[in-house]
Amino acid sequence: MTFSDFFSMLSAVSLFAIAITLVPIFLQFRRTLQKAEILIEALNTNVDPLCQSLTEAADEIQVLALSLSDKLEKTDSIIYTAQKSADTLLTTTTMLKDTVRPFITKIGGFSAGIMAFSHFLNRSRKNTKKGD
Repeated sequence: MTFSDFFSMLSAVSLFAIAITLVPIFLQFRRTLQKAEILIEALNTNVDPLCQSLTEAADEIQVLALSLSDKLEKTDSIIYTAQKSADTLLTTTTMLKDTVRPFITKIGGFSAGIMAFSHFLNRSRKNTKKGD
């Protein structure tokens, strides 16, 4: 057996070993490609409805955002009106208090005078009864 015969035999055995190793790899690669194709077909059938659902959800969120913005503007207007009303009420209360305070003071003084006079009359009545 010569060197070239040995090399030829070694080459043949190596090619056979490589073929034995590559055949299952290629078979697995073919199965993987088939499964990938099935996955891609499933994604193609489900992506369009998913995109449509996402678009509808985005549209609803946009409508809700616009509605919320409108309601916030209305709420701001209501709060501004309530604040103006509270300011007006405070001003009116202050004016009423300033206007009524002198009358209450006068009535209080008048009432104190009447009470002092009635106390004086009661006292003088008691003194005249004791003297009788």
